[in-house]
Amino acid sequence: MKYGKDRREAKRISYICEVECEGIGINRLATRITDLSTTGAFIDSMTCFTQGTVLKIRFRLKDMFIDTDCEVRYSMPQMGMGVRFLNLKPECVAVLEHFVEGKPLTLPAQVEELPVEVRQPEPVASKHDSGLLGNFAIVSLFDIIQIIENNKLTGALAVRSPVASGEIHFNEGLIVGAKSGSYKGQDALVSFLDVTEGTFVFNGSETEYERTIHASSNMSLMLNLLRVKDEEAAFQ
Repeated sequence: MKYGKDRREAKRISYICEVECEGIGINRLATRITDLSTTGAFIDSMTCFTQGTVLKIRFRLKDMFIDTDCEVRYSMPQMGMGVRFLNLKPECVAVLEHFVEGKPLTLPAQVEELPVEVRQPEPVASKHDSGLLGNFAIVSLFDIIQIIENNKLTGALAVRSPVASGEIHFNEGLIVGAKSGSYKGQDALVSFLDVTEGTFVFNGSETEYERTIHASSNMSLMLNLLRVKDEEAAFQ
């Protein structure tokens, strides 16, 4: 099937952002994209539509809105649906190719940009950037850690937030270190627990990090840190 071939050949990145979907007889659905390519995306949703359904979607890519039709190609109950973009405008194609494939950005027409006051600062990506980046207003730190663990990624999660800024280090998906300001290791990791806004980017690494945090799993580590934090707050 042609679409299956397109999906295998198109580069995909883990890009997390809000998306609005609507169609004939379909109430507006506000959810999020988790995977993105130049030909389509995967939309997280407990509500899925049948194969062949055509939707109108709108999402933000950096400082530009992408408005396009798309066709549902497959659905995964309780998880979401894969969609293929239809009739992409030239400027949307240019931005997608620039963002996903790294091609030079040349906009053929004026595009709708976000007002300056709502733009978010963009983390700086390294040459090993995995394509996993986004905003904590859309996804939680715990969700990001789970994505990294599930994919057994090695690298640094760079965090920019009013609460704390720094890095969390991973070896094959497992947290092994962190730094934030003058704090390192577990003390630094604690400072990220209250992060609910700001931006993040995961920079992959070809070499593993020195282990300064020892834990059997990320979830047990984070839950233990939350428990200790709550206990300390109770005694204050």
